[in-house]
Amino acid sequence: MKKIQSYIFITFVLSGILLSGCKKFLEIPLPTDRFATEGAYLNDNSTGAVLTGIFSTAAGSAIYSGPASGYETIGFRTGLYADDLTQIQASTVGNAAAATAQFYLDGLNSSNTVQWVTLYRQIYNCNLTIENIESHKSNLSRYNQWMGEALFMRAFSYFDVVNLYGDVPLALSSDYATTNFLPRTPRAQVYAQMVADLLRAESLLGETYLDGLSATTPNRTRPNKYAAAALLARVYLYTENYAQAEIEATKVIANSVLYQLPTLANAFLSNSRETIWAIAPVTGAVVRDYNLYASAPAVNATQVALANINPATMSASLLNSFETGDQRLSTWTVLKTTTTAPVNGQFYYPAKYKSVVNGTEFLMQLRLAEQYLIRSEARLKQNNVASAVQDLNIIRQRARPATPGNVLPDYQATLSPEACMDAILKERRTELFSESGHRFYDLKRTGRIDAVMTLAASVKGTNWASWKQIWPIPLNDIQLNPNLTQAPNYQ
Repeated sequence: MKKIQSYIFITFVLSGILLSGCKKFLEIPLPTDRFATEGAYLNDNSTGAVLTGIFSTAAGSAIYSGPASGYETIGFRTGLYADDLTQIQASTVGNAAAATAQFYLDGLNSSNTVQWVTLYRQIYNCNLTIENIESHKSNLSRYNQWMGEALFMRAFSYFDVVNLYGDVPLALSSDYATTNFLPRTPRAQVYAQMVADLLRAESLLGETYLDGLSATTPNRTRPNKYAAAALLARVYLYTENYAQAEIEATKVIANSVLYQLPTLANAFLSNSRETIWAIAPVTGAVVRDYNLYASAPAVNATQVALANINPATMSASLLNSFETGDQRLSTWTVLKTTTTAPVNGQFYYPAKYKSVVNGTEFLMQLRLAEQYLIRSEARLKQNNVASAVQDLNIIRQRARPATPGNVLPDYQATLSPEACMDAILKERRTELFSESGHRFYDLKRTGRIDAVMTLAASVKGTNWASWKQIWPIPLNDIQLNPNLTQAPNYQ
């Protein structure tokens, strides 16, 4: 992990300092390889700038918002790898095909480094920040906020690491001598650390959304205690602690002052009451499905040139999961057609984000609908089918047309447990598609991935094997750390 953790931290720090708008912070001397442990934590202003740097770095990273192409985001790559996206034939999409083919064909190798490196860089930044906040506690009147934010972000980063790579090194220190040679840690232990971090973050953070210091803000781009509770509910669900998952999700759902389900058209706006926590795009950028479709024509276009066809579209499997009249399909996707050979036909793309105006939309990470789905599954697993169905029907109600008729009728409380679980996974797919790897993670955690992906692989023209659900670690890290083993069957 030496390569991951030896990234120079100065750029990260300076970005936070610059965003704080305080020129004096530039006068803090910085060493060439480490964060300035004394100067950067002298007061709340500079410490707040450090946390701003963490969030702004995430906002500009390839795995969340991506570069102009967006082809490195977790949502896009896991969608290709699983069964939510279909790659248009490679001969028609130029260079983009090479960047996506290994994911679409489930043929990863150890040269795929972006997710691993970026996530562990985030974790290192959080570890260093946590250590310094603690050692400079006496300087900080906003200690609770800063520590809570750093703990939250560390847990958020580890969630993707463990779901992509399985057992992973559990680095909790910025000490290279300790972290450079860590072996894989069992997933259960990594999840236990996430729980510990989030419980503490929940206890430290307040209920309101704050800016870099102590002023309230309508922007929900820094976590509050409910963001910690929402992520904790997700972690509890994944670790099958269903009673606690229900409790944490209910904490969020019960706060109807802060959180409500708006219309589908307003769900992803920056001022949406559905937002629990979002990442603000970097200055001058916009959110459009993780920038993935930024090169495509306007969403109302019906005829597009071959050059503007993106390398992946929504799969037939995903499209078929929407019931007739489901407004999520008509509101959160866009249909484009082309008659330019050799790509002829109609293609659906995710279009949850639509604005070209910076600040109109933020990159959603935690939202209220997911909490209803978490609670529904947690209730089912505790043999409370009626209450599980009740939560599902709240989600379906929003997806119905204004004059519903027989479209999207309520699920019945008499569903069998098996049918209820099928309904939950169906609703998770049609509600959370293209977001944060949910589909890939759901297939893995529920034990359905082999059956689903065997069929999907045949459609893709490739083969599936169970070991492919764990992604490979970059070869360089394997070579540098003799205690770190590669995932099975990868070179």
